[in-house]
Order: sequence, then C-alpha cells, then structure tokens
Amino acid sequence: MYLFNRSRVAHPAHASAALSFAAEIAVKASTLSGTEINAWYAVMSPASGAIVWTAWFECLADWEVAAEKLAADPAYNHMVEMSDSYFTGPVTDGMATIVSPFPTVTERAEYVTIVSTVAANGHIAEAAEHGLAIAATASRIEGLTTMFAMNVTGPYGGVSWMTGAPSIGAMDKSLAAINSSAEFATLVDSGGHLYQGQATQTTYRRLI
Repeated sequence: MYLFNRSRVAHPAHASAALSFAAEIAVKASTLSGTEINAWYAVMSPASGAIVWTAWFECLADWEVAAEKLAADPAYNHMVEMSDSYFTGPVTDGMATIVSPFPTVTERAEYVTIVSTVAANGHIAEAAEHGLAIAATASRIEGLTTMFAMNVTGPYGGVSWMTGAPSIGAMDKSLAAINSSAEFATLVDSGGHLYQGQATQTTYRRLI
C-alpha cells in the first residue's frame, strides 16, 4: 500500500481562502479520479500553515491513472491555477510505502501525528526492523494504530510513524500513555544510532 501526499503552505493573509480551496479541490479531485482524497492542516506544530492532501493507492500504477485523470481535466487545473495567490512557496509531493501491517478496520482519524526521520547510512535494514517494532509497541500501549512507512521519494532512507486519533481526547490519552511508558522509551533509545539527526513530529487535523 502506498500513501501519496501533496502539500503547500497557506499565505498568512489568505489562510481562510486556502483552507476553503483545500476542501473544495479535494472533493473535486476525488470525484474526477475515483480515489478518495483527504485534506489536512497542521496544528500545534512548527509547520504552521501547512495544508496536505493525501490519497491511498494499492500500487503505483493506480496513482498514475488518478494523476492522468486530473491532469486531463481543464476545469480542475484552472481551479488549481487560480488558487495560487492563497499559498506561498512551492508545491511539494511525496510518496511512501506502508511497511507495517495495514489495519483492516480503523476509526476515522480526525487527527494524525507523524514522526519523521532518516535512517543512518549502512543501517537501513536495521532501522526498518526497529521502526516496525516501534509501531507495534506504540499501537499496543496507546490503543491507537501506528503505521510505519518508508519513503519512495524524498530523502533516501526516510521513515515515518503515523498515528491516527478519532478525537483530540483520544490523542491526549494516547500521548499520556506513550510518554509514561518506560518500555517504549527504552525501545526508542535502543535504536538511536540507526537514524540520522533529530526526528520531527507534526500533528495534522482533518479538513475533509
């Protein structure tokens, strides 16, 4: 399973318009492509103003079909072009593959917290094994599903853990559980040498 994401930062003077457009274009893109596309915006995080669109694909060929449908629609592309003033900076795309078991049944996530880092040179296989262990342990302790993913594009060796929560209350409860777990802290510390530099943590709230 693959997770595609497209992100852009809302212009501070046009944040409301950017959020409205993000929801509207997600609906239109979903209809045109036949693929569910969700929109999210960063909260409580350094990435203030970031808006992200996401879509799941079974294979890269499915992404190609969806992308070509959108590229061929003049009305869709006109909407995108006319919204440029709502944003600042470039459009950034990314693709990741889910390495951990994909959940068969999950509650609709209203918040998603993503922790990202990059595997150290010479330790990608070990980092993947350790990353899977972190995801499994976090899921057990938090009571929420944490998925582990590896980059298909972007920084080579990039990895991420994604935890969805059905409400802010559920997110708060899961954070309390994970932050008080000596078992989890020990597991994370044991793999410190497997990754480069500092990990970043960002929380997104569902827009649509």
